[in-house]
Amino acid sequence: MHLKTKISLLLYSSLFILFAAIFWNTIVDLRNASAKSAESQALATAKVIEAGLTAHMISGTMDQREAFINQVSSLETMKQLWLTRSSKVSQQYGKGPFGEDARDGIDKSVLESGEAVIESTGGIFEDATVRLSVPYKATANGKLDCLSCHDVKAGDTLGVISIEMQTNDLKALSYRNIIIGSILLLILFGGMVYFLHKKVLIYFDRFDAMGRCAREAESGDLTVRIPEELAHDKDAKALNALIEKFQTSLQTIQENLSGIVVMDHVSDPLMALSDGSRRLNDVTGFTQTLHRDANTTEAYEHIANHFSEKFTIDDINLITYNPLSQETEIVHERKVILCDAQSGCRAARTGETVDSSKPDGICPKMITPNEHYICIPYAITNESTFVVSMVSDKKNMLHPVRAGTYMIDETLHAIRGEIAHHQMIESIQQLQRIDPLSGLYNQSYLRERMFIIVKESKRTAIPYGVVVMNVDNFTSVNDVYGEKVGDEAIRLIGRTLLDSLRESDVIVRTSGDEFVVLLYDCDPAHVASVGEKVRALFANKKLKAHSSGFIKTMSIGTAIFPQHHKDIAQCVEYARLAMKEAKREGGNLAVKFHTRLLESN
Repeated sequence: MHLKTKISLLLYSSLFILFAAIFWNTIVDLRNASAKSAESQALATAKVIEAGLTAHMISGTMDQREAFINQVSSLETMKQLWLTRSSKVSQQYGKGPFGEDARDGIDKSVLESGEAVIESTGGIFEDATVRLSVPYKATANGKLDCLSCHDVKAGDTLGVISIEMQTNDLKALSYRNIIIGSILLLILFGGMVYFLHKKVLIYFDRFDAMGRCAREAESGDLTVRIPEELAHDKDAKALNALIEKFQTSLQTIQENLSGIVVMDHVSDPLMALSDGSRRLNDVTGFTQTLHRDANTTEAYEHIANHFSEKFTIDDINLITYNPLSQETEIVHERKVILCDAQSGCRAARTGETVDSSKPDGICPKMITPNEHYICIPYAITNESTFVVSMVSDKKNMLHPVRAGTYMIDETLHAIRGEIAHHQMIESIQQLQRIDPLSGLYNQSYLRERMFIIVKESKRTAIPYGVVVMNVDNFTSVNDVYGEKVGDEAIRLIGRTLLDSLRESDVIVRTSGDEFVVLLYDCDPAHVASVGEKVRALFANKKLKAHSSGFIKTMSIGTAIFPQHHKDIAQCVEYARLAMKEAKREGGNLAVKFHTRLLESN
C-alpha cells in the first residue's frame, strides 16, 4: 500500500470519527438542553399550581379548585394534571370528590419521601414528555397555617401535585439545530477533505515518487524520475535534475573506465564504478612499479608476484611468444615448469585460453597430466604475445583464477606498454649481445648467461656441457686469401653450429676464431659426441677463395658443469685447456678435459 493511501485512510477516518463525535455530542447536548428546558418549564408550572392551590386554601375555596385545575390542564403543552392526597388528609377529610388517590409508584414515593421526582421520556426524534411530581408540605408560617386545618405536623406532606407536559416546541428547536449543525459540519468536513486532497496529500504523491526514485537509484536503476504532473515543486525538479546529472556523469565515467578495466556488477552501476575505480587504482600503481623496474627479469618477477598474491597461487610461469619468428621463451619460472612450452606454447600460438577443466583444454605440452592449469595469452605487440600460466595440483585452487580472468586481461592491458618498453630495451640489449659477423652471441652475453646458469643450478642442478672451438691456423687464411674470405669462414662456422645444435644450446663467438657452446641438460657422452660431430662437419666444409677452394679444421675442447667445477666460467677455462691440448696434438681433434691438463699447464 502506497504512503499516500495509508495517510489518506488515516486522515479521512480520523476526520470522520472527529466529526461524528462532534455531531453526536451536539445531538446529546441538544437533547440534554431540551430536557433541562422542559424540566424547568414543568417546575415553573408546578410552582404556579402550588401557588394557586395555596390561594384557594387561604380563601377557603378549595371546593372550587376544579375550575383552576381544568384551566391549567387546558394549557397547550399540558397532557395531564392531577392531585394526590396523603393518607392523613384522606383520613381527616375523606378521599375527595376527584378521586385523588396515588396513581402510580411515583406518587407513592413522593408521599413517603417528601422529595420531588422529575423524569423525561422520549428522544430527539420522538415527542418528549416530562413527568413531575412535587410534594405539597404543611407549613405554620403567618397566614398560611396548615396546622390550623389539618391534623399534621409542620413539614408533613399533605399531597402531591403531578403533571405531564409535552415539549414539542423544544423538539422542533432541536431538529432545526441538528440540521443546521449537520450542514455546517458537512461543509467543514468537505472543505477539510478538499484541502487535504489538493494541498496536503499531493505532497505524499511527491514523497512517494521521491522514495521510489531513491529506492531504484539505490538498486542501480538511474532511469526512474518523478512524473511531470508531480514535478512542479522545486524540490522535485531539483531531485530529477540531480539524478539526471548523476546518471550522465556515471555513464561518462563508466565509458572512460571500460576501456581500461572491466566494469562488473552491471545491475548496480555504483558498485561497478566503485569496484572498477579500485581495480584501476591497483593496476595504475602496479604499472608505476613496473615502470621503475630495471629490466625484464625484474618486471616479470613483479608480474608473477602480483598474480600470485591476487589469486593465492604459487606456481606461476610467464611465457613470451613471437608470432613472426614463432619463437617461444619461458621468461619466468616460479617453480620447475611442468610443461614443454619451450618447444611451442598452445595458448600463445592460438591466442586462446587453455584451461584443463574444459574438454578441449588438454594441452599436449603438459609433462605432468595430473596437474590442473590455466594459461591466459595476451598480445602485447605484433611481435610479442605474453602468456600467464598458473598450475596447481588442486583443482579448486584455480576457481578464483577462472572467475577473475577479466582481471588478468585488464592488468595485462594496463601494463602492456611497460612490458613492451622492457622488451624493446631487452631487444636493444640483445642486439648489443650479438656478434654482427657470425650472428652468434658475443662475450657480453656469455657472461650474463653463465651468471644465470650458476644461479639456477642451485635450484635445478641441470648439467651443461661446455665446448670451446678454435680454427686451426686461421691467421693464414687472412694472410693468403684476405679478410673477406676470413669473414666468410667465420660466418660458415656460425651457420654450421646453428644447424647442428639445439635451440636450447647457447652458441657464442668469444674472439676472432674462438667459439664457446653451452649444451643444455646433457651427459658427458653427449658432450663428446657433439664435439666430434661439429669437428667432422666443419672438416667437410669447403671454403671458397677466388676461383678455388680450401678446407680448414677445428680443435675442440669439452668440459662438464658442474661436474668439473661449480663455476661454469671455470669450466669454460677447462674446456679451453682441452682445446689447446687438441692443437698441440696436431689439430682437427676433440679432447675431453681431464685434471692432468691442469698439471701440464
